[in-house]
Amino acid sequence: MSENPAELLIELSLEGGDSTELDELTRQLRAEVEELNVDSVEHVSVGPAPEGTKAVDFAAIGQMAVTLAPTIVPPLFELLKSWVERKPSTPVKIKVRVGRKTAQIEYDPAHTSAKDLEDIIKVLNKSVKK
Repeated sequence: MSENPAELLIELSLEGGDSTELDELTRQLRAEVEELNVDSVEHVSVGPAPEGTKAVDFAAIGQMAVTLAPTIVPPLFELLKSWVERKPSTPVKIKVRVGRKTAQIEYDPAHTSAKDLEDIIKVLNKSVKK
């Protein structure tokens, strides 16, 4: 594990999408994040499963907790930027929490230019480093 790791919460949400679609997108993003040499990528728990179900714990659909070296944060943000740009018809929100700091990227191809998204990534990178 990295020395002084950063912990990020990434949350995807889809406007007008269903939970199956959101789960699939989350799995796709998780696979790409795992390729970045992060310490860990974990499902986020929403607590015990309801009585009568077999699952021990419910995973929050659309969420993952990532532990990584601070030096991997900029490549992670670049991956997130690239990932949302590859979803041209799907508005996506990505919420990143580092310690007590929270930032949210909202990308809707109909309303956000690539330049706007680049500026958002730069601001997020700066705020995480402080």
